[in-house]
Amino acid sequence: MPSFVRFILGITMLAALLGVSGCGSSGSAQVEGELLLTENRLRQLESALNAGSLRNATLIKQYADILQDRRPELAPLLRQLRKETGVESPIYKSLNERFQRVRDGSETFENWTDKVAELQSIQSGAETSVYNDALSDTVNVIADMSDGELARVNAVSQEQEQKLNNSKSYGAGSQYVGNPHYGHWSHGSGGSFWAWYGQYAFFSSMFGSNRYYYNDWSRGRGYSYYHDVGRNSYTSRSQRSAMADVDRRAQKQFRSSGRYQSPYSKQRSGASGLSARSTAQSKSVFKSKYASSGSSSRYSSSYSSGGRNSSGRTSRGVSRGK
Repeated sequence: MPSFVRFILGITMLAALLGVSGCGSSGSAQVEGELLLTENRLRQLESALNAGSLRNATLIKQYADILQDRRPELAPLLRQLRKETGVESPIYKSLNERFQRVRDGSETFENWTDKVAELQSIQSGAETSVYNDALSDTVNVIADMSDGELARVNAVSQEQEQKLNNSKSYGAGSQYVGNPHYGHWSHGSGGSFWAWYGQYAFFSSMFGSNRYYYNDWSRGRGYSYYHDVGRNSYTSRSQRSAMADVDRRAQKQFRSSGRYQSPYSKQRSGASGLSARSTAQSKSVFKSKYASSGSSSRYSSSYSSGGRNSSGRTSRGVSRGK
């Protein structure tokens, strides 16, 4: 091989090696930067929760106290729901645990860009205004348990929401159904059905709720902050993978009969008075495929961006919620 050719090949290989090295260095620097930003955001959220400065956290406490006075038998469930106001909240603990797994390397990522995406997702969920909006699901769970005596927040009334979406009522705790922080889909011969985690079993035992089947719920579900706004921020990669598996099972079992519809085929209406950051999320949450955790598979349902938030406003105060 002529020396000139060897020289050109050598320069090409060196440039390629420097390029790879530079990308790796840049990626590591960006990951470190996102780790710092995420840690700071979580600390700010922790401080806000400990200080009791989030409006919806305050409402959870107030609503729980009012309802417990009227229905003492609900005390165990309301005691659990009050935990949503502090660092024992399952959604806060999930954000923090996801961050720890990235920081200590216990979760495997295919590349540094996936790691950055996960950290930015955690940052979004830990933004105090967004987290305050996320707590509206719990406020509204308690409000619905009061049979309309307590007002929903950041959402239209239960009656109006059902009319907007032609949705079904799944009883007390409807906003939590399908949210992996409160239960999971268990598999049976009739399809996947919702199973509450033990601390939320009162939704079934106290209210006599019927079994919720995934195929029915996916077609008839109503609006919730988690499903229609915050899902991308408040779902871990492993939870996404589990959700994708449930959906694949339902497709396989029911698609041929024409009875299958993805729960995210369209965005449900019903949001009201959300923060600017949540409103921005709601416009993008249905535009991309729902990636599964750490694998090459992808959630197979395409999500449209056709749904829009209702312009209706929730009533003020703690009454007239129905």
